[in-house]
Amino acid sequence: MINTSRLLVVVDGSPAGQRAVAYVGALVGRRKGFRICLAHLLPPLPAELLEFGGVENPTEETREQAQLRAEQKRYRRAEKQKDRGVLEAATDVVHKAGVPRSAIETRFWALPASRDPADEVLEMAQARRCKTVVVGRCTTSWIRELLGGDLAEKLVRRGERITVWVVE
Repeated sequence: MINTSRLLVVVDGSPAGQRAVAYVGALVGRRKGFRICLAHLLPPLPAELLEFGGVENPTEETREQAQLRAEQKRYRRAEKQKDRGVLEAATDVVHKAGVPRSAIETRFWALPASRDPADEVLEMAQARRCKTVVVGRCTTSWIRELLGGDLAEKLVRRGERITVWVVE
């Protein structure tokens, strides 16, 4: 029986992200027992789509809330459509490296405004039962590293019981 290894690859369309996808394809290639989850974090909703000021009339408030939810869904749909090509390109790279399409999963993950992207990635890995997270990283300035603003650095620091591959 083959033990399946699950990898979560953060896909963002950047050159560093593309290198991470290519690295996973080259490493996993035609090996059996791997499942790849290509995940793209969607940006948080803009402030104007988070909530409205409220109204006195309960019927009008219900209508306003429904309209806000509809606008949020339209925004998310537009973001997914805009970024769908990034996931499709990543899927093609991994598939051409020898990973069967049946072993590749793609996911959009909506990033709540109040959450840190690193926490969301780790939660996503746990939800997908991935023991390894792969993320691309471009060289950052020393001040950004000092302030801890780099996703890869945060994943390495916070990733308990998980392996983090940083492809630079």
